[in-house]
Amino acid sequence: MEKYYQQTDWSGGQSDSESFGGKGTYAEAVGIDIHSDPRYFSASQALSKSSGTLVNGLPTYSVKCSTGTTFFFCNDGVIMKRTPTGSYGTFYVDSYGTIYGSGEHNGYVYWATDTHLSQLDILGSVGSIVHDWGTLSSSPYHQMVKNGIYLFILNDDDIASLDDTTGGGTLTTNGTSDVSLGSLPSNLQYTTLSNFGIDLIAGTKDRSGIEQCKLFRWDTASPAWNSADDIPESIINGFITIDNYVLAQGGKGGRLYYYNGSTLEPFKKIKGDYSNKSMKMNPDSTCQFGGLGLLGISNLSGNPCNQGIYSVGQYDRNYPMALNLEYVISHGSIQDIEIGTLCSSGTLLMVGWKAGTTYGIDEIDWGTKYASAYVKTIAIGGNRFNQKEFKNFNIDYKSKPSGTDITLNAYKNYGSVAETITLDDQSDYNKMSTDHSIEGGVAQFKIGLTTTGNSSPKVEDFYCQFNERDL
Repeated sequence: MEKYYQQTDWSGGQSDSESFGGKGTYAEAVGIDIHSDPRYFSASQALSKSSGTLVNGLPTYSVKCSTGTTFFFCNDGVIMKRTPTGSYGTFYVDSYGTIYGSGEHNGYVYWATDTHLSQLDILGSVGSIVHDWGTLSSSPYHQMVKNGIYLFILNDDDIASLDDTTGGGTLTTNGTSDVSLGSLPSNLQYTTLSNFGIDLIAGTKDRSGIEQCKLFRWDTASPAWNSADDIPESIINGFITIDNYVLAQGGKGGRLYYYNGSTLEPFKKIKGDYSNKSMKMNPDSTCQFGGLGLLGISNLSGNPCNQGIYSVGQYDRNYPMALNLEYVISHGSIQDIEIGTLCSSGTLLMVGWKAGTTYGIDEIDWGTKYASAYVKTIAIGGNRFNQKEFKNFNIDYKSKPSGTDITLNAYKNYGSVAETITLDDQSDYNKMSTDHSIEGGVAQFKIGLTTTGNSSPKVEDFYCQFNERDL
């Protein structure tokens, strides 16, 4: 019996598994853009290393100042400075080592090491630094968030704040200058902080590592949290904001949760093999860019999933919320990497990363497309009882600029060995096709994009026929 498979929509993002997903989903993709032109996909912009050889530690936090200067805070205590014109240099080295949080407030930049808070006048030089400006409780989580007149700082099992008094503010180590906030239960520690409207939400971890932690919501005026929700994860790593949506990344198994204002609901999962393997998301490896929420996914052990800068978002309300591996660091690897911080401003995206013993700060390159973009379809199986011949492959495209190309590879029976399918370009019809055939019970197809400079093919749909025969 002759059947066919055709995919004309790519807006659904990553599928739930190799063989199952909603409308417009695909099993795997790296470095593709599905949002700029609905129905089509093309290669995303490349990331290019802008920091040269200056960075020798992972940039884990960043502050884009109101002056246009950006500071990057590294886990070796080094503070990097990017001028408004894009020049990088080493600005300062904090003798206390690893920096665990940073923020801008009332004309000053603040950063925190384990127990020390330091201050810099944003218009000043190194000479304006006040080292040991304040003292915090010992913690590797001192993320900072501006809310109203305050800069809030995670402080182990408390939340500290700076108010709007002159000189950068007065430090209150628990709550604000107007109200003290009740401390966490002794088994919990704050790990990440975000705005939620005019309120704050905070994620935690269980100090003993058990799979149970909490999310708290606070209106910044009450002496206690306004609501709390349990989540069956060992840690909430970070929050992703997408316009009116807030997601939380919980645990080490790639799970994303939607926060509805009071509870966390399962949203999506970054596809991978998490059997005795784990991923992580650093607290500051998230930002909004181009109308999408971005999150940096890193390896913790065993490389359970592809790593890089994922996007979550939709073209408009009529499209699904899609999860997609949008950007790949300039190093080129999607395994054994760590994303430290993401920072955006207008059309500028900056990424701090580590790959092995190499470190860097990338910027989006608006003159270059990512060179190794691809999409892999979900498994096409029809009636799994029958043998199949897959044939008559066709890829329609909207555009294929000079010097670019579209390639096709087949993977039979959930295997990892690719079979190359050579395509003929019928440019009069904007299609690539072949009468090549392969035998198998189930097959997936990888559509690769060959780019040149800032040009990429723009794929419209994929089609193949298959017949089924009784065993």
